[in-house]
Amino acid sequence: MLILFIAVTTILFMLPFAPTAGLFLRRRQALGPSPLSEGAYAPDHFARNLIAKLRARAALIAQPLITVFEYRLDGEPLLILPASMRRVPSECATKMSYALADAVLPTALPCDKEIAAEGSLLTGGNASYRALYAADTLHIGGNSTVIRWCHADTHLKVDKGCRILGRASANKTIKVDAPCLFMTLTAPTILIGSAEPRMGGAKTGDLASATGTDHVAREPVSLAAGTRLRGSIKAYGQLCVGAESVIEGALVCEGDIVIGPGCLIWGPIVAEGDVRIAEGCEVGRPDDPGSVVGEDIEIVAPAVIHGAVHARHNGIVTEM
Repeated sequence: MLILFIAVTTILFMLPFAPTAGLFLRRRQALGPSPLSEGAYAPDHFARNLIAKLRARAALIAQPLITVFEYRLDGEPLLILPASMRRVPSECATKMSYALADAVLPTALPCDKEIAAEGSLLTGGNASYRALYAADTLHIGGNSTVIRWCHADTHLKVDKGCRILGRASANKTIKVDAPCLFMTLTAPTILIGSAEPRMGGAKTGDLASATGTDHVAREPVSLAAGTRLRGSIKAYGQLCVGAESVIEGALVCEGDIVIGPGCLIWGPIVAEGDVRIAEGCEVGRPDDPGSVVGEDIEIVAPAVIHGAVHARHNGIVTEM
C-alpha cells in the first residue's frame, strides 16, 4: 500500500511539469545537434562556411563574368569579381566581395565585410578588415587590422605592425613579422621573423644522455642553461628554462613559463599565467605539432612554432 501511495503521489506531483518537458524535447529535436559538434572549433571553420556559400552562389551564374556582378547572400549585397579583374574596387569596404582569381585590395581601406579570393589575395597596408580568405596565398599589408578571422589554404604572410584580433590560420605556413599583435595562430609551421625550422631531422636518439622521466614540482622550477631532458615538466610555480636547452616533452605550469634563447621544446607549452619565448626557440615538431597556450604570450623573433598559439588575453611578436 505504501509503495502504491508513493507512486501515485509522484505521478500527481509531476503532472504540472509534463507540458514544459514536452516543449523542451520538441525544441531540442527542432534545433538538431549543436554546431560545436560539427567542427566549430576547427581553425578554418568560418572560412570553410563562407567559401562554400560563395562558391554555391557563383555556380548559379549562367554566363561567363566579364564585369562586376552584384548579388545578395544571406540578405547582404555581394560583389562577384571576374577572373580578369585583379584590383578589387573600393566598394568592397561596404559590400562582401568574392574574386574568382587573384585579387589586390586598396591601401588604407576600412572594410567591415568579408573578402575572399579563389587565388592569392594581397591587401594594402594601413587598412582594417572584418575577415579574409584566400584559396592560395594571403598577404596582409603592414599596420593593418583583422577583426574576426583570416585564412589561407596555402601560406599566410602578416607584415609588421598588424593586429590579428581573432583566428589566423593556414594549411601550410604562417609568417609573422615583428612587431605584431595576435590572439590565435594555427598552422603546421609558424615562422616568427626570419626564422627557419631546425628540428626536421631530430630523432629521439639525439638525447641518449638525457633523463627519461616526467617531473612534477610543487614549487617554482628553474632549469640551467644547456639542460637536456627527455620527459615533461609540471610546475606549480614559475617555470624557467635556461638558454640552449632541449626538452623532449611538454611544459605545464600553474604560473608563468619563461623560455630562454635558443631552446628546443618538443611538446606543448601550457601555462595558467603568461608565456615568454625568447629568440631562436622552436616549439613542437613538423611530424608532431604542439601548441602554446597562456594568458599573455610574447614571442621574440626569430622563432618557430609547429601547431597553434593561443593567447587568452593578448599575444605579441617582438624583436630582440
